[in-house]
Amino acid sequence: MAVVGRPRSDESHRAILQAAYDLLAEDGLSGFTFERVAARAGVSRSTIYRWWPSKGALAAESALRALSAEVAFTPGPSPIENFRRRLQFVAAALKGRTGRIIAGMLAEGQQDPETIDIFAEGYLEPARGNLRALLRQAIAQGQLRSDFDVEMAIDVSFAALYHQLLLRRPLDESWVDRLPNLILSGSLAGVAQA
Repeated sequence: MAVVGRPRSDESHRAILQAAYDLLAEDGLSGFTFERVAARAGVSRSTIYRWWPSKGALAAESALRALSAEVAFTPGPSPIENFRRRLQFVAAALKGRTGRIIAGMLAEGQQDPETIDIFAEGYLEPARGNLRALLRQAIAQGQLRSDFDVEMAIDVSFAALYHQLLLRRPLDESWVDRLPNLILSGSLAGVAQA
């Protein structure tokens, strides 16, 4: 999240975020500095310092910009199918270089709470809101039981995805296809509660 200050040039902003993302993909956060980003983006260090309070803030914004683009999709009419597709898109993004950047950012965030705050505010909370809307729509349409625990389902979804990411376990199609089945198992309308 950029700090309030002089209006920034959209072109410089895009160049800085792209340079930051490229450097993160190449070297992770350990080799990531404002100086290197400035040199690659063709801007001054003071420009970056003026717009981002920390390297974690810049890293988070550049990674979240890429992640948001990678998980965007056009929803269909079924909220259950949209829930499944959303998890597939997130898993696909986490398998690539964006996932490696996110893993590094989450690790860095253990020492820099601002990085975690930016990740939560910029991606996690909006993503949770998207899943929440889909699951509530499924309840309203009678596809899920009325007592379905939406928040717990969202927690389990993200916990499973980030568990695989952080422990470098596979996020293959078969695993991703089974995840929503497990989460929704026994909660589809008409399924008897155990």
